[in-house]
Amino acid sequence: MKKCIKTEIPQEKPSSLWHYTSFETLTHILDTNNECMENRRMLSLHFGNLLQTNDLKEVHFFEEYVYKHKGGEKLKETIETIRPNIGYPFSFSLIHHKEIVKKYPSFEIPMWKMYGKNFCGVRLKFNYKKMKEYCKSFSDIDLKKCQYYSKTQMEDRGKTIRKTYQDEETVIANLESVYKDSVVYKTYDWVYENEWRIVKWVKDINMVDYSRETGRLYIKQEIPLDCLEIIEIGPKADQTAFHNSLDLIQKKLGAKGDNHFKIKNSELQIGYI
Repeated sequence: MKKCIKTEIPQEKPSSLWHYTSFETLTHILDTNNECMENRRMLSLHFGNLLQTNDLKEVHFFEEYVYKHKGGEKLKETIETIRPNIGYPFSFSLIHHKEIVKKYPSFEIPMWKMYGKNFCGVRLKFNYKKMKEYCKSFSDIDLKKCQYYSKTQMEDRGKTIRKTYQDEETVIANLESVYKDSVVYKTYDWVYENEWRIVKWVKDINMVDYSRETGRLYIKQEIPLDCLEIIEIGPKADQTAFHNSLDLIQKKLGAKGDNHFKIKNSELQIGYI
């Protein structure tokens, strides 16, 4: 009898990732008066503090499912000890619209509504491969796919961590990567987003700033302009005005081959909304 070998199904790798935002935020990302944009051709992105997301359950995995249970207090002490070497997580969210899904526009609608300023903003298409290569060049930046779990699965994961990381040598050697992975755990309520995150681990408090409107913490992170492929203007936006403004930005930046992003209007029909 032949031995049955269990093979792991490879994860689907996206060719592109999308970010939904307001036009005002985009003008900060594409600030042509900023030296890093004009001379070094770098986008200026705001990475938000992961401890201040809309769904607090997702970032308090260790607090809820590890620290509060038997054996968790010791792990909490260890995490607090190694935290200075890890840093605090700040992230930039990206959405993977699976290429195999052709039922337009069911997966776009909630993204436009929640993050694209109620269909009046823009969405940015980034090249996954270029973004991945850029993130790999830094030891403190990760590009991670969010992992979606039920409450039972979260509890089981917490139990496994408490059981596995009791030996001190094992804890020190491996717990840092386990802790870093936990920042992409989300509940099944959000599975439709199919989110990826660029996570930067910040140790230097001088990098951190705060929004005067919301009070939330953020950092600025530069990303190469050639990672950006398309800017798509929302279906309820003033598409002519936005297009003209983006065209002006293009002219100021100058066309340089692949670094010259495309501008298009959303094909989402207003009747669907």
